[in-house]
Amino acid sequence: MSESPQTARFDLGQSLAGLAGRKAALIYLHDNPDPDAVAAGLGLGRLLEHELGVTITLGHGGIVGRAQNRAMVDTLGIRLHPVDSLDPEAFDLIALVDSQPETGNNSLPLGHRIDVVIDHHPPRPASARAPWCDVRANFGATSTIVFEYLRARGVAIDTKLATAFFFALRTETRDLGREATAAERNAYLELVPLVDHGLLYRMSHPKVPRAHFAALDRALRSAEVFGNLVAVNLGTLGYPDLVAEIADLLLSYESARMVLCIGEYQHNAYLSLRTEVDNARAGAVMRHIVAHDGAAGGHGTMAGARLYATLATAAELESTFREMVRRLVDALGIAAGSGEPLLKASPDEEALNDG
Repeated sequence: MSESPQTARFDLGQSLAGLAGRKAALIYLHDNPDPDAVAAGLGLGRLLEHELGVTITLGHGGIVGRAQNRAMVDTLGIRLHPVDSLDPEAFDLIALVDSQPETGNNSLPLGHRIDVVIDHHPPRPASARAPWCDVRANFGATSTIVFEYLRARGVAIDTKLATAFFFALRTETRDLGREATAAERNAYLELVPLVDHGLLYRMSHPKVPRAHFAALDRALRSAEVFGNLVAVNLGTLGYPDLVAEIADLLLSYESARMVLCIGEYQHNAYLSLRTEVDNARAGAVMRHIVAHDGAAGGHGTMAGARLYATLATAAELESTFREMVRRLVDALGIAAGSGEPLLKASPDEEALNDG
């Protein structure tokens, strides 16, 4: 595989040499980790074990909630540890993958020492304090960066890791249809013969909990359309990733070019934004509408945020939803006015409601 310009500029050998003598590594995944974060963490752990002989712990905040994400972890037997059960001071190597310091979507303590940052989102100033900082905002997945590391150092990729990488690429780029680059396409093709496709099927088609269908029902009943924007307040969430799941589903509506979902989990408001490829500015839009009210991040066609203020009631969530929609409608230049329901009641339903 030919090296990308970013890989050519980043000196992997020098970065590894700078960590010589370390014994125990804590690799932070972003909170509520997705397949890209899990696979990148798993792959980085393999590299550090092979090159430095360190012991590896994968840690994360939040929960592994989305059905596909849970299926990946369970099917491949990946050991993840809640960070509130770990003491970061017990590790002499701290890494962060698929996220960056002080973005609000990971549980790395503010101001804590950080040795490694690997990500494919737009660079943040705090990342520069890591001696090993490899942020490639034009890549489609963080897993691709780590995959290139393993190839560059001749580290064997077994079936489990290959299947994790492949699943991460599939979900992160929607089978190379969303924000994929030549690097993702090359990795995808190299991984195909190494993958256990039976395991891949189980991960791709998991059973989903009742909360998924309850959220889908609420979404269809309450979604509103503002021009080519679909917005929905999902209310209380069974798990934070539901906002992203529903946003992905609603983007398939024929008139939607952008979808905003909000919901509450443990008194925190979570937002997810999805856009069409020809309107790929989700990260910038999300940061604009959230402004100083929360931590937002993303790129291209997808973005997420968590607001700082906690919510005590459904009315507070609804008020927050209306404010976020107002800001987004203003930013997009959509004519002011109330949205219309995505699903309009049938004549029989209207008669029943009027009765």
